[in-house]
Amino acid sequence: MSWEKQMGVSTPEEMAAAFVERFNARDGGGLLALYSADAAFTFDGVAFARGTDQIKAALDGFLASPMKLKGKYESVVVAGDVALCSLRWEMLDAEGWIDQDGVSVEVLKRGNDGKWRFAIDDATGASRQRD
Repeated sequence: MSWEKQMGVSTPEEMAAAFVERFNARDGGGLLALYSADAAFTFDGVAFARGTDQIKAALDGFLASPMKLKGKYESVVVAGDVALCSLRWEMLDAEGWIDQDGVSVEVLKRGNDGKWRFAIDDATGASRQRD
């Protein structure tokens, strides 16, 4: 999928299902289309991928694994063209056992085309241990 034809989702509430579906289908282009061009992604809060090239590289690593993703939003709060979302997720191994789990913190932004995309995707932001 070319960046110019990037899709998003029509409402913030649709993002979790779209992400899970595309992840499990190993649709890297479809996943990348859920991010704005200047988005930031982190899985651990230490390493950050910024912009589409870095986010693609980060997502490619996850897509190379046999893991399946399961998850749904715990909360979605919308204020104008910005949404704060929290996804409770589980990564399942090939046998269906939970390998990892967590709760994300996500900021979605509505673009000029009316579609919602990730501006910030912190996959474990709400479940990381704090010092």
